[in-house]
Amino acid sequence: MVSKVVIGIIAAIAVIAIIIVALYGMYFSGFNAVQGKDENVKRLAADVDAQLQRRYDLIPNLVESVRGYMQFEKQTLEDITKLRSQWQASTSTEGRVELSNQIEQALSKIILTYEAYPDLKSDQTVTRLMDEIAGTENRIAVARTYYNDGVRDFNTNIRTFPNNVFNESGFLGMSPWGVKQYPTYEATPQAQTTVPQVDLTPSG
Repeated sequence: MVSKVVIGIIAAIAVIAIIIVALYGMYFSGFNAVQGKDENVKRLAADVDAQLQRRYDLIPNLVESVRGYMQFEKQTLEDITKLRSQWQASTSTEGRVELSNQIEQALSKIILTYEAYPDLKSDQTVTRLMDEIAGTENRIAVARTYYNDGVRDFNTNIRTFPNNVFNESGFLGMSPWGVKQYPTYEATPQAQTTVPQVDLTPSG
């Protein structure tokens, strides 16, 4: 007859085995879910980039077209050209989000100048380019909305238990899953609180 001690040992082993299997299942189901959400965010980020690329492809022609009118805003034109090159060279989502915000600040100054400067508005080439840029705004807004929704879903998923144990701020600072939170596209503080100021008086 099996003793109570043996039965107890077997029961304890069975409980431990069940716990291990449950933890194993939680780990890999969570890992697979995170990977799927991560790929979704990357896809949505690529969609945003595609729409931004449509806009940024117009920037060289726009800069050349407004250069004669905006000699007094030479630094703005140089900045937006430099930022565009940096955006194209960037490979990280975080870097592209930040550079995109900076480009939009510089671009908003050109748009404001266009609206306030009659000679610029009368130039058909500039007007066509501005219309094409404006035509991308709805596409960009929609793509960013989907991206931000995907990012919030992903970020929430890796911050909640038990997934938070395995991300960048998890147990002992280790990140066995190698994931971290993605940034959302948000209006910069300057864009939210400050109207760009444009000096329409040529220097010199």
